[in-house]
Amino acid sequence: MINNNKIAFFCHPYHRGGVTRWMADAATAFADAGKEVYFITVEPIKEFFSAKGRETLLELLAKQHSKAHIVSTQVGYEFEFGTPEYRAFIYKKLLAQLPACTPVIVSDDAVVWAAATALYATYPVIGVLHSDEDTYYNLAIQYQQQASFFACVSGRVHNALKIKIPVYDQAHIATIPCGIDITAFGPASGNGPLKLVYAGRLTAYQKRAGDLALICRELAKTEIHFHLHIVGDGDLKDTIEQEIIVDGLGQQVTFHGWLPRQEVATLLGKCDILLLTSDSEGMPIAMMEALASGCGVVGTRVSGIEDQEHQTLAMQCFRVYTTGDIPDAIHKIKEIEAIPKAARQQAARQLAETEFSMEKCMARYKQAIATINFTPSPLPKVRLTVAEGIHSRAIAFARSVKVRLLHS
Repeated sequence: MINNNKIAFFCHPYHRGGVTRWMADAATAFADAGKEVYFITVEPIKEFFSAKGRETLLELLAKQHSKAHIVSTQVGYEFEFGTPEYRAFIYKKLLAQLPACTPVIVSDDAVVWAAATALYATYPVIGVLHSDEDTYYNLAIQYQQQASFFACVSGRVHNALKIKIPVYDQAHIATIPCGIDITAFGPASGNGPLKLVYAGRLTAYQKRAGDLALICRELAKTEIHFHLHIVGDGDLKDTIEQEIIVDGLGQQVTFHGWLPRQEVATLLGKCDILLLTSDSEGMPIAMMEALASGCGVVGTRVSGIEDQEHQTLAMQCFRVYTTGDIPDAIHKIKEIEAIPKAARQQAARQLAETEFSMEKCMARYKQAIATINFTPSPLPKVRLTVAEGIHSRAIAFARSVKVRLLHS
């Protein structure tokens, strides 16, 4: 039987955005709630070349003073540049240290999925599909015979997965949005211009960030006096900034770059509407955090965002428009702007508490785990042949030399 008081989170080493942030936050929350929590990852001896200044998950957990048990080992260039088989071997050795029957939630990393599912007969695997993308669907298709449960962050992902793995037990697929820590709420007051905010990558791919300049251009033609705060960076930043200047709107748009999490939360609390222009999403963390801060949302009809459109509370704080339809976006912004500020803030906060609190997320995972019927098999031996080890180290050495030469 499943040990319902134990849970493990299995992740690659670096904080790479919303998925990994949730892994750390959820592990800390489960541990604070009294569960025996294990966090499995590796510890780079020195910063990976691919890290690009990001903090590690272990650093993030340390900042949170997490009570989770860390299951880790130090690794170097031979891990970063080695073969997937070698990395999976290291991961499997870490996983094998856990008590049998411990449910394992895997991160958005193909090697982590491969390692966890290799020991599926001893540890039930919970695969999380964080976005409406083929990358996640392909992992689910590949490992459907090994996974005990699939958690989908949105209704669209859930419905798509049911079609893609029709022989899988549908009772073991559920919609479970990632949860967030909902902190104290201090609604902003005051008048002034309508304060819009965008927080995310400034890219065409997925985020369709170029629409921000188009929205500003059309909004400037209306009677609404506005100011847009843009948090984030990406390859479209310079283009968007230039378009804003050409349109004579430089005084109405502020580019903040990347900001620490607390500063983003403070800014969201001061703004009226979060803009989400995406072509695709999973369940946007920025949307959850904006609602928790009392900020309304106007976003595209894509995975995750569309799930909230018909919620009762959404009438006072939330609108969805057709992707790329700028006139529709302007219309929806006007609708939210017309709602009294206090009513909008209260509805947004209540929607976040109802749908996206970490407590709600934990309850959904506990319910999912309780449905898993599991009888463990003896732990298989975790092995890497001598030939595989030599091959991986040779590959790793060659790749590390190449990278050093390119950056010297």
